[in-house]
Amino acid sequence: MSFIVLGATEIERLLPMRECIDVMARALVDLEHGALVQPLRTLYVPPGLRGGTMWMPAYRSSPKPMFGTKLLFVLQDNPSRGLDSHQGQVILADGETGQLRALLDASAVTAIRTAAVSALATRLLAREDARVLAIVGTGVQARKHLESIPLVRSIARVLIAGRTADHARQFVSEVSNDRGVSIEAAENTETAIREADVIVTATSSPTPVIAREWLRSGAHLNAVGASRPMHSEIDARTVADALLVTDRRESLEAEAGDYRQAVSDGVIGGTDAAAELGELLTGKRSGRTSAGQLTMFRSLGLGIEDLAAAEHVLAKALENGVGITVDPS
Repeated sequence: MSFIVLGATEIERLLPMRECIDVMARALVDLEHGALVQPLRTLYVPPGLRGGTMWMPAYRSSPKPMFGTKLLFVLQDNPSRGLDSHQGQVILADGETGQLRALLDASAVTAIRTAAVSALATRLLAREDARVLAIVGTGVQARKHLESIPLVRSIARVLIAGRTADHARQFVSEVSNDRGVSIEAAENTETAIREADVIVTATSSPTPVIAREWLRSGAHLNAVGASRPMHSEIDARTVADALLVTDRRESLEAEAGDYRQAVSDGVIGGTDAAAELGELLTGKRSGRTSAGQLTMFRSLGLGIEDLAAAEHVLAKALENGVGITVDPS
C-alpha cells in the first residue's frame, strides 16, 4: 500500500497555528477520555554527544485506529548550524494492519504543535486582559510562540529576552511584524518578565532563567524548554506559588526538572497538586480562580499531540493532493 511523504513546507501550509490549537484541544480531550493513549517517551543520550534521541509512540483507538511514532533527534549544536535543534520523523501507520500511511518532518510538526499547546494553555489560564507577552529564548520555539500566543489574547506588546541583549536585538530584526504589535528587545530577562502578563520560557538552560519575585500579580507562565530531569528553567518558589497545570502528570513527574526540584525542596506535594489540560477542558479541574493568581503551564510534549497533528495534516494532504506518494510495490 502507498504512503505519503510530507516535508516542512507542506506541513506549515496544512497545519496553520490557529487550526492546530483546536486540534490539540481535541487530542487532549481524547487523551482524557482514553481514545488516545501513550507510554512515557524513551530518551537515549549517547556518551559524549551534546544531545540525544527520543522515541515517542502513541495509539488512537477511535474513531479510526492509528499508530503514531515520533523519532526525534535533539542536537544542541544545531542552532549554530542554522538548524532547528529538533529533527526527525513522525510516522503514521494503520491502527489495525500496521501498514505505513505517512511520513512527516518532525521538526515542523513539533514546532507548530508545541506552540499551539502553549496557546491553548494560555487561552484556558491567562487573564482575559493580558496584553504584554515576554518570550525568553530566541530559537524556533520563540518564533512559533510569537505566532501562537497573540491568537488567544489581545497582545499589544512583546518583549524578547535572549542570552544577551544582542541576541534579542538580532531576533527582533529578523522576525516579520505583521501582527500589529510592538516587538521589542529587552536588555535582560528580568526587565522583560517584570512587565509581562504572559511569559514563555523556551530555552535549554539547566538552571532557572527567572525568579519568583520578577513575576507580576496575575501573570501566566508557559514553561516550554529544558524538559529533562536534570534541567530547571523555573525556580522552585515559582512552581510552589503557581496554580500548576501540565499536559500529563506522568511526564511531569518523570521529566520536569523544575517540578522535581520543587518536590525535593519540600515546597510542593505530589503530582496530584497539578492539573492536566485535558481535565480543564473536560471540566474535571478548575483553572484560574482570581485575577491575582499566578498560573503556570509546564509543557513536556506528548506523542499523542504529534499523532493528532499528523492525522490532521494527512487528511488535508489527501484532500488537496499534496505530498509525495510512495508505492513500495
